[in-house]
This record gives sequence, C-alpha cells and structure tokens, in this order.
Amino acid sequence: MDDRKLNPVFVFLTLAVFFAFFLVLGFLWVFNIFGPSVLVNIFFLVLSLILSLIFLVLVAGFLGIWLLIRNNRIPFFLHTPMVLTVNYFMGFVIRVGQLLGLSREKLQRSYINLTNKLVESLRLRFSPEEILVLAPHCIQEASCPHRITHDLNNCKRCGKCQIGNLTEMQQELGFRLAVVTGGTGARQVVKKMKPRAIVAIACERDLMSGIQDVFPHPVLGVVNIRPHGPCLNTEVDWTELETAIKSLCKEAE
Repeated sequence: MDDRKLNPVFVFLTLAVFFAFFLVLGFLWVFNIFGPSVLVNIFFLVLSLILSLIFLVLVAGFLGIWLLIRNNRIPFFLHTPMVLTVNYFMGFVIRVGQLLGLSREKLQRSYINLTNKLVESLRLRFSPEEILVLAPHCIQEASCPHRITHDLNNCKRCGKCQIGNLTEMQQELGFRLAVVTGGTGARQVVKKMKPRAIVAIACERDLMSGIQDVFPHPVLGVVNIRPHGPCLNTEVDWTELETAIKSLCKEAE
C-alpha cells in the first residue's frame, strides 16, 4: 500500500462532517424564516450569513481538493479556499475521526499527503538558501554525547545516525538545516531564520501541528521512520527527503 495516497476513510469522514455542517446550516435558515420572534430571527440571520460564507469557502475548497486529487493541480482562484479548508476544517475532521475511534496516525498521514499535494501543485521554486529543513532531535543516536541542537558542527559524522548524512546533503544542495527538540523549538527557528519554504521531518502528529503553526509558509512533510518506537533513534527515507528538497529548488528545474 502506498502511504502517500489519501486514506479512503479520511475522505469519507471529511464528506460526512461536511454534510453534517450542511444540515446544520439548512436548519438555521429554516429556523430563521419560521422562527418565533424577531430578535431570534435577527440573531439566526446573522449566524446563518456567517455560516453560509464559511460554507461557500468550504465548497470552493473541496472543489480544489477534488481537482488536485484528479489532476494534480488547481486553478489559482481556488488556492486560498483550499488552503483555508485544509488548514482549519481538516484538523476538525481528524479530531472527529479520533472521537469515533479511527486511527489517528492514518488520518494525520492523509492530511500531510494532502498538504504536500497542495504545495507541489503550486510549483513553487526557491533558491536553496531560502529553504529550511527541520529535523527532529530523535534522529540523532540516543547514546551520542555530542549535542547538535544548538550547533550542528558538534556532529562527528561517525555514521551511527543520519545527522552526518544530513549535513553532507546540506553542503551539497545549499539549503539551511536545523535540528529541533519539538514544536516550540521549530517555531522559534522558523521565526529566527525566516525561510520562504520548509521541508519538515517528524512524526504524523508533529507534522500536522507544525504545518498549521507555520501557516502560510509552504511546508513539505516527510514522515519519519520509527524502527525503535517514537522519539528514539528515528530515521528518514533518504530518497523521499531528497525529492522533497529538490522539488522546491530553482536549480532542480
């Protein structure tokens, strides 16, 4: 099974939540027309207008999602509605899925795949120094005495983890690289370095929250590999990472 494909359960759940939203909106309009008092009608009229505007944005956003899945590209005027739909509505969809007992990681992975497709569809290109690669500290060998979160030069390139390979790739391609300890550290690095695009390596949970936190920065998420469990001696698919970085580089065209 290709993990980069959208989970059908995720798509179905999204449509179900969307339909529920539509039913609530319809009820509000009916209540507004046939409500028992003027004040109540005014309140529900305003609420109905606000929700109707949100509904129209969602319709445009879902149209963009459908076109993206089908054609791998979307018209420019659907970009903003789709970004708003993906970054805000999809997070709500995943939380609903969790309440229903569905796999959180699979839903989050579908979210990441969708945001990756969105960024790729824009065909954005940047100079390497405008791209920031964020790697989690757990990619470093846990027993290593050389801390590299503040200074990557402390890495001795012993080959026990992929930090040395990352620094070599950085020198080859010219992007900026930071190893962070969590979401707060990642946000601080982004604020300090001010990149125009980000390639982030992390677990599904951290990637999803990070993509939303740094919006509107374009982010390509690369889900890490966890052969020893979460947050311990994690790894990254080298081909997937290199492809993501080069897809954002002007030199890759």
